[in-house]
Parts: sequence; structure tokens; C-alpha cells
Amino acid sequence: MSQRDPRLIGGVYRTSQVVISGEILTNYTAYNHNTNEIVGLIVLESPSPGDTQTVQQFFQSMEHRRSVKSPQVLQVYDWGIDGNRVYLATDPPRGVTLRYVLDNENIDLRRALDFAQQMTRGLIALHGQDIVGIDLRPQLITVDSTATTDRVQLDDVGLRSLLKSLGYVDSQHADDISYLDPRYAPPEYIRGGLIGPWSDIYQLGLLLFELVTGRLPFVGRDSAETGILQCTSPTPRLVQYKRDAPVALQGLVDRALEKNPDERFIHAGALLSALESLQAPVRQPGEMREGSGVFRQTTDQIPELEGDIAEQPTKAPTGRSEEKTSKNVIGSTKEKHLYANLCYEKDGVETHRFAMTEPKVIVGRTDPRRGHHPDIDLSALDAKMTVSRQHARISYKETLFYIEDLKSHNKTRLGELPLAPLQPELLQHGDVVHFGAVRLVFRVPGMKDKPVLKEQK
Repeated sequence: MSQRDPRLIGGVYRTSQVVISGEILTNYTAYNHNTNEIVGLIVLESPSPGDTQTVQQFFQSMEHRRSVKSPQVLQVYDWGIDGNRVYLATDPPRGVTLRYVLDNENIDLRRALDFAQQMTRGLIALHGQDIVGIDLRPQLITVDSTATTDRVQLDDVGLRSLLKSLGYVDSQHADDISYLDPRYAPPEYIRGGLIGPWSDIYQLGLLLFELVTGRLPFVGRDSAETGILQCTSPTPRLVQYKRDAPVALQGLVDRALEKNPDERFIHAGALLSALESLQAPVRQPGEMREGSGVFRQTTDQIPELEGDIAEQPTKAPTGRSEEKTSKNVIGSTKEKHLYANLCYEKDGVETHRFAMTEPKVIVGRTDPRRGHHPDIDLSALDAKMTVSRQHARISYKETLFYIEDLKSHNKTRLGELPLAPLQPELLQHGDVVHFGAVRLVFRVPGMKDKPVLKEQK
């Protein structure tokens, strides 16, 4: 009988990069030692042995959560207790939080409605397994804009209820995992009423209001006043903050935010049907065409959407471009799909940018004798010839990027981690990569640096 490796969490998972770090909760990327697959790993510093029963009860609920299969819901694979740690293995993290998108990007009407539809599909999948009372705060929703379209994913795995059961409820910081933020809480949460699918529909109505207007509908001077407004105040008019908000959208939001749960949409499927029964025109260069699955309504009630569709990424080409990627230094990649950039910075200023325009590229140095040219040629930055001819490979697969050392002479390092030859490592926006002596920063267009979630003190 083989013994468990004490260096592995649960004897299975080897942690890699830290995604979010707090006093009691850390989210990593990790490797499954048995399958060599990359996963997300949520690690909670477990309290005393007396709390084991509470944790085991939480794990029982995970059986239903693991059954949820939806691109709009974070997939849960495994869980367990390892010493004083509780761990959950999930899909790897993808994208940035909805909180970050709301704070840093201009969201037009079409995109707001698309987000709402995707989140509603996630609710349908969760409700199908009798999972309700979802934490729909924006910091627990992920937006992945790496591909040509946004992918929205609900990331809540029930940690708020676990932390509450374990007594982690002292802090009142809005970003704390266990905090019940009244700005995102249905009236029945505040009043101590019955929680059900109707509660999640109300939360989604709050998010839709915020996506469209850039602000929440019920915010008081303090938590107590916010709770009172949430329970008693009528829904504000969208046109107060978004002058061209469609009339029909107001009706949809009003119904989702009814104070009486019986007057809301009967289930998430009804809300999705209402969203899909509306239409917003999509702007194309020189023409207008019907949008895909967003807002069906007469055109005299729908404003022209903001933004220019021509600025969106084009579909990735199926064949290899004749022009080498390495020639795109501080240049554009028109008529190509831009997956990512490797950026060289000197004294804090970017001087070279190497574009990744294929799903797989080789990074290296030109071999003039053999006529070999890598996809990304670092010869101009490598006067000491520390980069191998075929130094490393970067791949894009199913919304994730990977980097793999190709038995180079001077190693490939991800941050401070030397890569083992031919073993792919997860590569994320903002990572620093060393190819020999050449230091580059990996950047994905449209992606922002991940914010840090704060845990309770």
C-alpha cells in the first residue's frame, strides 16, 4: 500500500501559484499528482478538531454541487481534510472578477444583458440540483474575456455557510467571504425569512440593475439603512441613471426585485425566457444585424448599443500565418486573432512586444545556418545567446494558457520557479517569464491584474 506524500495536500495536490491569499483562506492553482491535471485549490486553515463534524456536513452538500455541470458554474471535483486544512479542488481560475469589470470597464447594454443571461443559466444548473441561496456578490463571479466572447461563471461553492458554521463572522468588511452584504441581500435574508430560488432571482435582479446603470438600487448611509431600503423601498427607475434604458427592461427588473417572493419570476427559467424575449441591435461595420440571444423588443424602444463591434477580437485562424509572430514588435495584429503578448520592459517602459497569434507558438532564437525561425524570436534581446533555438512552447487550450520548457540549456523560469522539461505549467496574465536571461511579462489583451479578496481579520 503506497504512502501519502506529505508534501501534497490530501496526498494528491501540489500547489503552484497563489491566486488569492488571506488570513484563513488561500486559492491556488495546483496539480493533481495522480492525473497531472491543473486544478484550482481552495485551502481553508481548518480550526480545532471539534469542528470536524461541521466540515463533514459541509462536504455532504458538495455531492450535489459536484453534480452541477455547466460552463456558467465553477466545477467542483474533490474535497477533504488534511491535518488542520480543509481543501476543495475545482476548475482552475479563469479571468477576473465581475467586481473588477464593474469598477474598471464600461459595460454597454448588450454586454450587460449577455452577462445576465449567462448568470441565469448558472442559476438554472444549480437550482436543478436543489442548490439555492447562492452568494452572487460580484467578487464571487468570474468574467473570462480571453476568447472572442465573454464567459461568465458563478464561483460560489458555499464557503459563506461553512465559515459561518465555524464561527468566522466577526468582520464586517464587504469583501469578506462570510460577510452578508445587505447591498446584495434579498429582503428575506435580512428579515430571516425562507430562502429559496426566488432569493437568487432577486440577487440577479440587483446585479442586472448594477450592470445597466453602474450603481446598486438600494444603498443607505450604513448597513442598517441599506437593509431597510432593501426591504421597503421601491425599485428606482433605470432612466434616472441610464437615460436610454428600455421600458421593457424596467418591467423585468421590477419583477425580479419584488419585495414579496411570490411576485417574482416563478423560477430562473422564466427569468431567462424574459431576457431572451427581448432584442437589442448589434452594430456591425456598415450594417445592423440581429444580436445573439439578447433583448428582443421593438426597435423604437431599444437604443443603439454603445461600443464598436469592429473592435472585438476576430475568430482565430485555422492555419498558420505566413508572417512570423516575432516580427510584430510594438505593432498591431490586424486580421489576426491576438491571443496574448510577451512584453519586454526596460526601466519600467515597454520597449518590445511579441504577439501570440496562434494557439501554439515556439519561443526561441533564430538559427541562420538551418534557416530556422521560431514563432517568437528573442534574438534581438539576447546578445549573450542564453535563449535556445527552441526554448519553450506556449499553448492556448480551452480558455487557459500553458508554458512548457523544451529542454532548453538555460532553463525557463515562471516567476522564480524553474520549469521541468516537457511539463506544462499554467500561465496567467501578469506572470513574469525568464527565457534564459531574457525577462518578459505575459499579458492577455483585455485582462486586468487580479484583485485580492480580503478575509476577515
